[in-house]
This record gives sequence, C-alpha cells and structure tokens, in this order.
Amino acid sequence: MTLFTRKGDIVRLIASLPWYDLPPARDGLNAFWEVLRGELKHIGALPLPSALERDMPLIDQWAHAGLLLSQCCGPDLFTPAARHLVPIARPVFMDLDCNPGDYYSHIVTTNRLLPTRPRLVVNAPSSRSGCAALYEWLRRQRVEPGSVLISGAHAQSLEWLRHGRADVAAIDAHSWPLLNTQGLHIIGRSEPAPSPPFVMHRGAPVTRQCMHAALIATIAKAGEAIGIAGVQPAERESYSPIVHDPATQAVGCATLC
Repeated sequence: MTLFTRKGDIVRLIASLPWYDLPPARDGLNAFWEVLRGELKHIGALPLPSALERDMPLIDQWAHAGLLLSQCCGPDLFTPAARHLVPIARPVFMDLDCNPGDYYSHIVTTNRLLPTRPRLVVNAPSSRSGCAALYEWLRRQRVEPGSVLISGAHAQSLEWLRHGRADVAAIDAHSWPLLNTQGLHIIGRSEPAPSPPFVMHRGAPVTRQCMHAALIATIAKAGEAIGIAGVQPAERESYSPIVHDPATQAVGCATLC
C-alpha cells in the first residue's frame, strides 16, 4: 500500500495527470509517470503509487493530503476546491506556436459563420481554455454571446456542437489532436495565457523543490511522449490576470440553460 503518516493519520499517496488524460495520450502518460516515479525514488523511501489515479474525482484529489502531483486550470487556483494546492511549474508544449509556458485555445464551430448571438458551450466556468478564452475572443470580434451550456469537458463540448445544442466553443489547442474533431472547423484563436500548472497538495511528503527537480529530470527523459519540452515557473500570481479578466467572470452573468 502507498501509505504515509501525517499528524498521526495514515494517508495514501496518489498522483494524476488528468488535464490531457485522453485515450490517445494514455500510454505516454503512463510511461511519463514510470520515469517520474523512478526520479522520486532518489528522494527517499516513499511508498510511491505504481499507477496514476484515474478513479477518484478531481476535487477529492485536490483535497487529498497525499497528492504528490496533479494538474489544474490557472483560475482553479483561486477557487475553494483548490485552496490546498501548491503550483510547481507550468509545461512548455512542443506543439503550440506561442511563448514557452503559455498556451491558447482554438475557437471552433460546425459552421464557418456564426449566427447573431451564438449559443456557447464551455467545459467549466473556471476554465481558461474553454470559458474565459471564448468570451475574450467574442469580445475582440464584437460578437454578443447568447445562452451558454456547461458541458463538463472539452470532448463533451465538441459532441454538443455536433448535435446542434450550441454554436461555438473554445478548445485547448494542446488537447485538440487528442479529441474527435470530425465535422468541426477552427475559425479563430484565443490570446495566449499561462499554461495549466502542475500542482501538489501542500501536505504531501515531498517538497515543492524536490518535485520540481524530478519533473525537470523526467521531462528531459520522457517529455516527448506527452508533448512537453520543459517547464516554466508557476506562481499563483502568474494566473491572477486571468481571474480578474472580465471575460473570466462573464459566464457568471450569462443565461445558463
């Protein structure tokens, strides 16, 4: 069992890489964790998990004192659910044409022309890539948004577009090649923003500095398997402009249906 003792309690160690954990990427993520697990073994005799956690709800993972590694969206860091998370670093994606440590979203539709007051679908209100990026792009295009649906995931947003439940969505560009994009068109691109950080629980039995060093070593050996070339610094303040952008807050004022 992957257990450690914290303040007299027995806690199970877990790790996850959920942000791009889609079927085409799964083998690469598993291989990445195997290498990272080997790097962490150099730190001390911790009972490290043999596999990535894929069953526990993400919010429960974020609250779990044994969380060695996970991911979240930048704005998530400012939500109550993520109050125990410590950002470690932000990935540099190999496939994106932007500054290292940033990312952006594709603006996608089933039709190349948007209707007046298009119906939106977002993956989550706290998502930069699926929500704030979409409102920001619409604002730049001077397009007044219509109603908005919350799908829960980029893959589901694409399904709802295909089934005519919505007219437009913003999809994380690094996840785009991993998704079923049949029948969809890219009509725009959002402004870049800091990429989703690697995070850990502040109570985990590994320091942030040790996890950062292990990530760098692992990316050098196995980063190509998951499309990551390196990392950039990640502090909560790095994501503050995203949270305070009016576009991020717009979904709270939209008509949910």
